[in-house]
This record gives sequence, structure tokens and C-alpha cells, in this order.
Amino acid sequence: MKFIKFKIAILIVVFSFCIVSIAMASDHNELEYYAKIIEDSMPDSWRLIKKITGVIPYGHYDGLEYDGSKGILLLLEGDIDVFFHWKDKNEVWHREALAKESLEIWIMPPEYRLSWKRFFVMKSLVPAKEVYSDEKIRVYGYTSHHIESLKEFNEIASSLPSITTGWPDSPYHTGVLSWVTWKEDINQIMREALPPTPTTP
Repeated sequence: MKFIKFKIAILIVVFSFCIVSIAMASDHNELEYYAKIIEDSMPDSWRLIKKITGVIPYGHYDGLEYDGSKGILLLLEGDIDVFFHWKDKNEVWHREALAKESLEIWIMPPEYRLSWKRFFVMKSLVPAKEVYSDEKIRVYGYTSHHIESLKEFNEIASSLPSITTGWPDSPYHTGVLSWVTWKEDINQIMREALPPTPTTP
């Protein structure tokens, strides 16, 4: 009798694991679906540089533990140069076009939330801002720049005091992108997006 109960318990655990795995796969497929919609809606001059799964938006849980739902990050890059400013030993300023404008987009499940606890974290990072949310998805965005040549950047930056360098033209500071209407566009395509077609196991 004990052996039968043990086998039943094992079957319940395995069954529960399978149910959770199927649910997680379904959630991931939905996030991929909405990520593809955003990717396909970029202006022709923009491109996808990187896609990362299993992440949360930048700065949301800085210094805090997080074990909840995760999503997908799209690193998008435009054509506008972003200049790295630096001053040499003769006090002469230089500017090198080492980066391009960039936009980071996180596609998160609807239950995801920014932690209220981060407001008590000293010197916390400026977080990615919510761009869109409804009962099926949450989207966050962060304007910045993407360094084209890390080797060239490191060669310059490593030889200079950090106080003599900067990215004053970066969308991180200005909030300006050549994709001017990116927030409005994402809102529209998410509102108009049909729910993904369920896949048959």
C-alpha cells in the first residue's frame, strides 16, 4: 500500500511539473509573438541587434532580489551616430562616432510589476519606463546608445581619467531618437495586435 501511495505521489509531482512546463512554454510563446510584432514594426532604418530571454526591465530591481515572471529584451539600433567625447592630456576635446542610437524594449507578462521597494534603494538606477500595458502584455522602453566598436572605445577610455569622458549626445540624456514616434507606434500596434493562435501540443 505504501509503495502504491509513493507511486501516486511521484505521478502527481511529474504531472504538476508537466503542467507548469506547458504553461511556461505557452507564456514564452506569447511573449515571442508580441516581440516579433514590435520587431516587424520598426522603421526600415532600424535593426534588431540582440534578443535576450529570461530578463526583467533595466533598473527595476536594482539591489533587490527578484524571483517572479521574466520576459524578453529587444535591443534595437538606429542609424544616427552617437559621439563619445573625451579630453586629451593637452586639454583638447575630441569626439568620436563610436556608437549608434539605441532603444531597449522589454516585453513582459501582464502580471509583472515594478517593485515599490526600489524607491528605498539609495542611488538606484533610472528605470526603464512603461510604454504600454493591458490584460495580455506589458511593454517597457529605455533610450540609450549601442557602442559599435568596444575595442576602440576601450582603447580610448582606458587611457583617460573618467571625468574627462562622456556621451552628452546619447538618447540616454536627450531622450531623442530618429524613430520619433516609437512610443505611439508601439501603443498602436499592441492595441491592434490579435491574441496569438494557441498551438496544439
